[in-house]
Amino acid sequence: MERTKRGKEGAGVDRNVQERLVRGLNLNLANMTSLATAYKQAHWNLQGSGFAQLHELFDRFADQTREYADLVAERAVQLHGTSHGTIEGAVKETTVPPFPLDEHRENLLLRALVERANVAIAEIRRGIDGSEDDLPTQDVYIEIARGLEKQEWVLRSHLTG
Repeated sequence: MERTKRGKEGAGVDRNVQERLVRGLNLNLANMTSLATAYKQAHWNLQGSGFAQLHELFDRFADQTREYADLVAERAVQLHGTSHGTIEGAVKETTVPPFPLDEHRENLLLRALVERANVAIAEIRRGIDGSEDDLPTQDVYIEIARGLEKQEWVLRSHLTG
């Protein structure tokens, strides 16, 4: 039997499939880290009439997204890979665009978050499609897709004009 770099079988998954899945999980870990920090950036800098509600919402979404990061990171390790969960790794790997640092207006923050959520959702959906040969990994992606799509819907519902 083939062994991974860590000397263990990849949770019953072919080594080549395992390595591909771990790469995808790490990409999505970077995206979840980037999206969670975008939510916190918006949370800290928000100004506008919807401050109270959106301030709490952004904080809740940051927490949820960090939980999604934990799910993909742990799944990578369950496949006997290594999770690349540092900020440096996220910056290097993420497909989520950088968040505007000096924005305070709620509508522009909402639009920026919707855009970034959609990028993350697209990558998660690619993960769903690419993990058909490992149903536990696919299940992780499906759970995250449901949550992110709900976040995006709630954010979009707050947009005016």
